[in-house]
Amino acid sequence: MILGLDTASVAGNKNIDWTAAKAAGASFVLLRSNYGDAADTAFAREWDRVRAATLVRGAYLFQRYPRGAKKAPEPEAQAAAMIRAIGPVQPGDLPPTVDLEFPGGGRAETGMTAGACIDWILRARGVLKNEYGIEPIVYTSARVWRDDLGNSRSDALYECPLWLARYTFKKGQAVRSGAAFDNISPPPIPPPWGDADNWWIHQYQGDASGFPGFPQGNVDLNRFNALYEGSGARVRWVQRRLGVPVTDKVDAATKAALLEFQAKRGLVADAIVGPRTFAYLAWQVV
Repeated sequence: MILGLDTASVAGNKNIDWTAAKAAGASFVLLRSNYGDAADTAFAREWDRVRAATLVRGAYLFQRYPRGAKKAPEPEAQAAAMIRAIGPVQPGDLPPTVDLEFPGGGRAETGMTAGACIDWILRARGVLKNEYGIEPIVYTSARVWRDDLGNSRSDALYECPLWLARYTFKKGQAVRSGAAFDNISPPPIPPPWGDADNWWIHQYQGDASGFPGFPQGNVDLNRFNALYEGSGARVRWVQRRLGVPVTDKVDAATKAALLEFQAKRGLVADAIVGPRTFAYLAWQVV
């Protein structure tokens, strides 16, 4: 299992040892850069420290919606605040992520329709794509899409890599063994992303405790869906970014192009799309 972490200032982690986290198996880290248009107080402190520990890093925007009588900044303002917080991206960084969820009482508290809520994420996506030239990652869940968004479809989100939340394990002692997933089904996919394997990251445990490097608080655990064979939407996503014929399967031409792509960037040339290769591929403009 390829293990990843995500955290924010609200988790209470003030003295994170990223080197210890890497030694414990972590390969990639996603940090909250913003809550709406407000910068996360821990982001500036941890962003460069994650890279110094040679972990693949990414940032996410927790997109705020109106909640009861509380208004929220326009999505364009939230995305612009994220861009300011991140600053220049570096080779090998993950694309920015927009977090689509509705804490508390769900979408009903926003006073907005499902279509209007989806429009907000599309507006944030537009600002990020205009700035970086690529599609952002979208964090959400099949439950949010079903219960809050009525399983609405949006073709515009199809190219956005998917980070899915589905808590396979309850909060508590961190689950780090790939064997724990031997009899676990993959997380279900929201309608805009199509086939059942079209996800890259699965957030499988929230508020995990006892993970090395986090002496003061909890951390969320994720696993990466590496690509090395098969067919489907993720294969087509990779082929478009490699510039090879889209054949819908990992064929010899795709493997050869992937090996060349990895070698040119000083990556491990194994024809496997893990977190680091994915991070480089995601910045290829199609």
